[in-house]
Amino acid sequence: MFDPNNSAPKYHQLREYLKEQIIRGDLLPGEKLTSENTLASQFNLSRHTVRQALGELENEGYIYREKGRGTFCSRPKINAQSIAVLTTYISDYIFPSIIRGIEEILSAAGYNLILANTNNDKAKEALCLENYLSQKIDALIIEPTKSALENSNINYYHLLEVKGIPYLMINAFYPDLDSAYLIMDDTQGTYLATHHLLQLGHRRIAGLFKTDDLQGVKRQAGFFSALKDYGIPENSALVGQYTTEQIRSYPYQFIRSMLQKEPRPTAVVCYNDQIALDVLEAIRNEGLKVPDDISIVGYDDSPLATATEIKLTTIRHPKAKMGRQAAYNIVDMLTGHIEKPRFVYPSELIIRSSCRNI
Repeated sequence: MFDPNNSAPKYHQLREYLKEQIIRGDLLPGEKLTSENTLASQFNLSRHTVRQALGELENEGYIYREKGRGTFCSRPKINAQSIAVLTTYISDYIFPSIIRGIEEILSAAGYNLILANTNNDKAKEALCLENYLSQKIDALIIEPTKSALENSNINYYHLLEVKGIPYLMINAFYPDLDSAYLIMDDTQGTYLATHHLLQLGHRRIAGLFKTDDLQGVKRQAGFFSALKDYGIPENSALVGQYTTEQIRSYPYQFIRSMLQKEPRPTAVVCYNDQIALDVLEAIRNEGLKVPDDISIVGYDDSPLATATEIKLTTIRHPKAKMGRQAAYNIVDMLTGHIEKPRFVYPSELIIRSSCRNI
């Protein structure tokens, strides 16, 4: 904890260390701190130094003492600050888990949360960013809208930077911004999914990918990369590409049309679990079965992956873990402990019953 190059007094360093624990949520409101003797022994300090650090934390409102019971964590005064969370969606798919993870940490630390969503619409993203700037938010966690397209709202992000408002992107980031981010290795994810099917003997594999966000672009790249490693050329007839506006009709119609021609694909790699359920419905409506006739792989390991009798093989998304890490990182950025954290979650294949060996 103590940096030999830090000229600050030891009590000051201990105070800052404990303050960070409280702000990050490692010490929660109402939680009892270890005794002065334990802290003195743990950090090789005198009781006087520990008492001085705790005294300052008490004056600042981070802790309170109860006679005969000990010292407890309280909500720090700094946490009247507001952190905005802007995702593409809020109430469905994997987003409730991500938001719960964020809220778990920031609410416990006393920050005010402002939640909104863009419905993956650039104009609504612009409106939300404009509102946040007028509300004088202190920090922002954001999932970019249609991240594979031109960043038409780049001026708002530059304004955040000019105002010194830290922002952290999740799931994707805009390539034309030098931003902090937490993302999945989406290329690796569909590579693992496609490679799994190839190992099961599949060679005629279809793919369905979204083209207006970077996740879709990278997932398609992983799909083609796995096929290439097995010497299988790209076949555009087996790949469906769609945008946000086409999501409710195109995947189902594409697979339904493909199944009515010979030779049929023996497997389908899907952009996510939501699309995988559309594919499952199309297969059933053609009188076919999963996995007996066609195998399916999803992505994200959402609640939808196990919502039907066919349990989807899929790629795990960290969801709540990503939310918690986003909360920790944005607090660290806000308090000046780190500048621009960047983290890529490795992909993990979850094997269930939607694929068979042929």
